[in-house]
Amino acid sequence: MLNLLNNKVFMSLTNTSNGDVNSATRFYYNQKNGVITATYSGGFVVKGSIVGKMLDDYNFEICYQHLTVAGELKAGLCQSKIVLLENDVIKIEETWQWLTGDQSTGTSELIEVVLN
Repeated sequence: MLNLLNNKVFMSLTNTSNGDVNSATRFYYNQKNGVITATYSGGFVVKGSIVGKMLDDYNFEICYQHLTVAGELKAGLCQSKIVLLENDVIKIEETWQWLTGDQSTGTSELIEVVLN
């Protein structure tokens, strides 16, 4: 299995209005074989964590949870797809659902932050 997400940093590219993540949020991903872990923070998110599993080399599912700046604890599930762009930058296309609150759904995209 490819380890495309290991030691990668991502930021939000797009998000539906019912999401808490924005361009100030940074995601720090690690992947070892089929297991994904990540932490995230910034924008409306004080601290968040992710655990997930790869379904194949380019598709994975995660559970996420975070504390917002308003003091809310939130959690959800997400189906994600890795897209390799022409310059080998990774984009992640996400379809998610809150497990807390209104249990609404949304879509978002993350883009790799390339550090030179």
